[in-house]
Parts: sequence; C-alpha cells; structure tokens
Amino acid sequence: MHGPTNSLVRAWYRLGTRRRLARNEWAAQYWYERDGQRVVPCRRCPKFDSRRSECKIPFGTPLRKCVVAATEAHLRDTRDLRALEVGYARRSYGKRIVEHCGGSWTGIEPLLDRSVVARLGSGGYGQAGEIPFPDETFDVVFGNQTFEHWAEPLPEGATPPTYPECLAEIWRVLKTGGRLYLDAPIHLHGHEMFVAGDVERIKALFEATRWSSPVVERWREDHAPLPRYPTPEGDARGALLNIPSYDPAAIADMQINGTVWLLTITTHKLRPVPIAAATVA
Repeated sequence: MHGPTNSLVRAWYRLGTRRRLARNEWAAQYWYERDGQRVVPCRRCPKFDSRRSECKIPFGTPLRKCVVAATEAHLRDTRDLRALEVGYARRSYGKRIVEHCGGSWTGIEPLLDRSVVARLGSGGYGQAGEIPFPDETFDVVFGNQTFEHWAEPLPEGATPPTYPECLAEIWRVLKTGGRLYLDAPIHLHGHEMFVAGDVERIKALFEATRWSSPVVERWREDHAPLPRYPTPEGDARGALLNIPSYDPAAIADMQINGTVWLLTITTHKLRPVPIAAATVA
C-alpha cells in the first residue's frame, strides 16, 4: 500500500487539491438522516464515480479513501482560521487542506521527541492530554484517525490521559464557538468503544455543558454498490484482546460479516457557564 506506484498516485492526487477545492464539490448534501445521525452512502459521495462504479480517490484502503474525502468536506472552510491538528504522524493531508484554503496549520504529535517544541504554524511534540498552547488559541481543532488511540500508553511509558482529560484540554485551547472535528474507524482498532461501534458511548464523552450536540456522520457504513470492507485479519486479532465491556463473539462476528466504516464527529465549544449561574441551576 506504500510502494512507489502508490506514492506517485498519492502525490498526483495531492497536486490537484486546490483545483478540487475550487470546484466546491461538497456544496450539495451528500448524506441522508437516520435516527438523528448522518449516513454518508458511497453512492451519494462526490468522490463516487457512478460510471465506473468506483471511488475517485486512487490510493489507500477503502477506509483511507473515506478519511481523505471527509477531511476535504470538513476542513474546506478554514480560510483565515487557526487550526490545530492532534496527531499528524509522518504526513498530514489536513495540513494541505487548511493551507490551500488560506488557513494556518499547527500540529502536535506524541511520537516526536519532547525536544521538538510545538510552535504556531509548525509541528512539534504534544498529545491530546497535553497541548502546549495558551487558552483560546485556536479556531479549529481536528484529528484524523487519532481519536481512537488517545487512551493508549504514550511512547515514553507515561500514564495515558483519559478521554475526559483530553477533551477538557482541547476545550481549553479552543476559542469559544470554535469547532472540534474528529474521525475514527469503526470495527478496526483502538479503544473498545470504537472496535464495538458504540456510537452512543462515544457521543456521551462530549459534556453538554462544554460542547454543542455532536453531529455524527457514518461514512461507508452504507457502502453499496461498492464492496464491504471486512476488518483486516491483523487488526481483528488485536482488537479482540482488550474489549472487556463487550461480547468477543459478537465483535468477531461484526469483523467477519460487517464492514469497517468511518465515524466523524463535529461539535463546537460552548461559552463557559458562570459558577454562580451553574450553582443556581
């Protein structure tokens, strides 16, 4: 998947990013509503080529194609905004989108050495529970396929932060009204709630006093006419090792007979409630 041919195809696609954004292909509604959530079927996605019955994104797994598409859809309106990416690994497609749109990108990455200091406009060390920036610095905070890993052990062996601690830290550095956008694979790997696809448990992480009601999108869960994407064998074995709250047999059945899909969540930072008002309430 990371061979020279795939790298060339990826680079060619990235070169066309500005042109695709200018076409505003995400202006029309690309989802349907189901039980208060958005379902993004492949057949309605702007990246679907109906003539060839295939995805127009020419590289990556079916899940990776969805990550690319969803990133374009959700970060295309970042002009003049200051964005923070939580976990950008070796390369960041979100960075390209933000900068092409006229925004400012900053990144933090826990796999970097702590000596690599994060500064506005560049990347450096940091993680969701330890963001080295002052309060209300960013207009947008986003993470591509990092949300499911926040509670995992840190590289240096330190105790990992909890999900509430991570979201409190993100809330701190977001401006009031600022947007948080996260995506994560379902039925693949990471924390047990993502392996199980427990969307209600994931939504419950966002405290109603701090965050607006999360907007949930389910990308590629409705995959027709494209084939389903069963959990790869390596991920399937690893995921079953740490799911104490769920039935392993049920999870194994989903891995074999279900499909991996992409969850996205968008929410906004609410204005802090004054202590006096909160006490009266």
